Amino acid sequence: MGHLYQMNRKQKTLSIFICPKSEESSALLYIMKVSLPITEVIQRNFPVLNKEYESFALEKDSCRSCELYDHYKQVIQSEGCVVSPNFMFIGEAGGSDEAEQNRPFIGMAGQRIREEMKKFPLIFNKKTTLISNVVSCRPLNNKFPDKDVAKSCMAKWLDKEIKIVQPKIIIVLGNQPLLYVREEQGITSLRGTWKFLPKYKIWSFATYHPSYVIRQERAKNKEVVDLFIQDIETIVKTWESKISDRTSP
Repeated sequence: MGHLYQMNRKQKTLSIFICPKSEESSALLYIMKVSLPITEVIQRNFPVLNKEYESFALEKDSCRSCELYDHYKQVIQSEGCVVSPNFMFIGEAGGSDEAEQNRPFIGMAGQRIREEMKKFPLIFNKKTTLISNVVSCRPLNNKFPDKDVAKSCMAKWLDKEIKIVQPKIIIVLGNQPLLYVREEQGITSLRGTWKFLPKYKIWSFATYHPSYVIRQERAKNKEVVDLFIQDIETIVKTWESKISDRTSP
């Protein structure tokens, strides 16, 4: 049997069409509509949860305060550890895959950063790492919103999220997180650098956005790809050194 899926974002339901493998493009045997309430999304995205973050996630899901929501009718939740995570990766905004599944970084760019993270499963996993974005809804045609909209969304959700979860290290992915989280510009010159963020009292690290890395891979620009891989390795080595120093006699 084959399965075809269709998301209704307004009703937050998933239609599952079940049909024979040989007839996936023709006759459908029957249809099941499986509800995806926000409570189940929260349970799926966050394996360890506390009441404070659960309330935050529910409040975030109900946000209709700006034009971003109107485009695709979906607030995208973060994913991973929300109780003092070791790492918090911050991207720009979700795309079509993220809006449909209500998970961050699961499209092509997401798979690219997850590919690097999977090389270090004991360091980066759902019990140690949180993934989020500067803005919480998919922008129209994936074009990052203007400054006022982005700043308003970040102040309402990402700022609050960082203060709730208190990650030990923030990793900003690309120019937009660099600008809005670290208040700096120029990822090319600043990738691979650390900066302490007094606003959060947290150290941060900057690297390329994985979508840029994918474009450079296609262009056979090995230098950018190698630097991206090197940056992830730097984060791992720094963390391992920190743990070693803490546990050494």
